[in-house]
Amino acid sequence: MLRNCLLALLLAAPTLHADPLSQADKQALLEKLDALRDDAKTKAMTRVGGAVAAFKAGMASDEAAVELYLKCMEKEFSDQKRSSQDFREWKRHESEKLEKEGMKRCLRHQLRWLLLTLEAAEKPDKIGDMLPRVSEALDSIFDNPTQFEMKVDALRQPVTETIFAKAYNIQGIKVEKWPLTPLELGQVFDQVILPPLKTKANFDAMREQWLRRIRFEGVAKQNWRRPLNRGERDDADEKTLKRDIGVDYEKFTSETLPELQWQMETEMYRAGDQKRAAVKMLDHIERNVTHPKAREWGAQFRELIEPGAKDAAPKETAGK
Repeated sequence: MLRNCLLALLLAAPTLHADPLSQADKQALLEKLDALRDDAKTKAMTRVGGAVAAFKAGMASDEAAVELYLKCMEKEFSDQKRSSQDFREWKRHESEKLEKEGMKRCLRHQLRWLLLTLEAAEKPDKIGDMLPRVSEALDSIFDNPTQFEMKVDALRQPVTETIFAKAYNIQGIKVEKWPLTPLELGQVFDQVILPPLKTKANFDAMREQWLRRIRFEGVAKQNWRRPLNRGERDDADEKTLKRDIGVDYEKFTSETLPELQWQMETEMYRAGDQKRAAVKMLDHIERNVTHPKAREWGAQFRELIEPGAKDAAPKETAGK
């Protein structure tokens, strides 16, 4: 009580001249600061706890995911001071899209990754313990690619920007070295899955996970539409979607796949699996000698084997 009275007097006193803070003043201010911090932490924990419960319920079924999505959208309309009639009109306009099984499944996987993100933010030093669930989440997406009916646009959205995060006021969650969408495979593997294996120099497991990433990249290109550009219409028919996906997958197999395979071997070499990786890199260059990056790979290979060495290829003598 004495501290509160002292703080009130301190804040209410007119500023007639500059006075230094007494030790009692400083103590009162610091105690108030601590109280504000604790109050903010309590409110944040309560908010996150409520969000976790709602998200888990939304993951229970496709219908539950859509129900939660609509609930969050209705709150968004209310927060924007828009009428219930506006929301009903929006709902009617979106009804066809929300009835599609692929969209429902996207929302469920979105909720799953959002829950993992909340956990990673709460326990950033325990992300390694989450690896089995991260792998399970990826498998549930990429081992059944047809569940999304060729469209995964919703699942590409960073989970902290989703309507779920907005409705529960958790958009400001920050977590380093954590991808905000499971479809950012480069980040998922580079930031979450591979680092512990590098630390342990577990080369067989590293290679296995790299091959898994490459397989997932191929699954995505072979089954899902590319990301829509800003303002691009979302009304392509099934025949057009399949044609476009086929073109993208052909480019993936001829250009991107060899590059990913090269990246795998160079990372394995740098991690310490030098002999096996070096043999595979040389074989890779030989098998893909016409690839646009073949010369670049050759230069990288020479630099890895003998850092700083100049190209040993013979040069023509002038006049010959």
